[in-house]
Amino acid sequence: MDQKLSELVEELTTSGEPQLNPEKMKQLKKICKSSEEQLGHAYHLLMAQLSQEHAEIRLSAFQVLDQLFARSHQFRTLVVSNFQEFLELTLGTDHERPLPPPREVAQRLRQAATQAIRGWNEKYGAAYKKLALGFHFLKHSKQVDFQDVDARTLAERKRAEERQKRLDRIYKERSEWAAREMEEMSTEIRGCLTELESCFRLLLPFDLDLAPGAAWCPVPEKGDRDEEQPCCSKSLAACAHRPGAVDAGGPPSEGEDSDPDGFVRRHGLGSRQYTLDVELSSGRAAPTPGHLGHRPRDTSAARASGL
Repeated sequence: MDQKLSELVEELTTSGEPQLNPEKMKQLKKICKSSEEQLGHAYHLLMAQLSQEHAEIRLSAFQVLDQLFARSHQFRTLVVSNFQEFLELTLGTDHERPLPPPREVAQRLRQAATQAIRGWNEKYGAAYKKLALGFHFLKHSKQVDFQDVDARTLAERKRAEERQKRLDRIYKERSEWAAREMEEMSTEIRGCLTELESCFRLLLPFDLDLAPGAAWCPVPEKGDRDEEQPCCSKSLAACAHRPGAVDAGGPPSEGEDSDPDGFVRRHGLGSRQYTLDVELSSGRAAPTPGHLGHRPRDTSAARASGL
């Protein structure tokens, strides 16, 4: 029987599950109900598990202990008789013995123990003097706020407040430093913006604020139709005649549309005659191997036309 009880306590407290196994818990209650000796043995096994340096084991052991506490007067007497150690193992009231990791599970253990102790005091405080004294000790000496969802002691709340104040001070100093740095660099930033604007004006010299539907291309003013066109392609020349563009002096001539080569020649962009001038040095050069007996001419000029 003792072996079976030990196995059940071990399995229930080391499963790592957030909730206890109902079937195994039922078997444990049946064994504890069989005799006070088994009940006392279960209490010592659970206190041993509460002493383990792992918050999940402690949380599961507390859950088992809480169920047995609600069912047995003898078990309540055992827990209350060593109530201070129970508080240290579940609430971490002794700063030299903090709750073990994981931190999140330790926080859940503290919350569950605080709620359970408050309920125990309301239900059994009048019958168990040590339980009432323990509750009074937590509330007034340790200043545990039983309405606090985190169930923190006064020392823990003070540490949290100091940590928050330190973080607030650090954030404030960083923001002030950033503001000072921005103020010091404001002149340089404005200069960079001015240079950037000038660069854009050089890259985009045209007025980009066009009317809806207008073509985006430079158009000569009226009266300049006889001057030489600055554009170098036929497509740009025809740009002025798109819908929405300013009148550039009438539609292009039929010859320009039908003779692209003539358009290029008329605007000085191309020619069918080229001249090539080659001038050689007047010095005499020594013959190179493989070309003995051949000397370069002193001077010559070659012209080729009609290429």
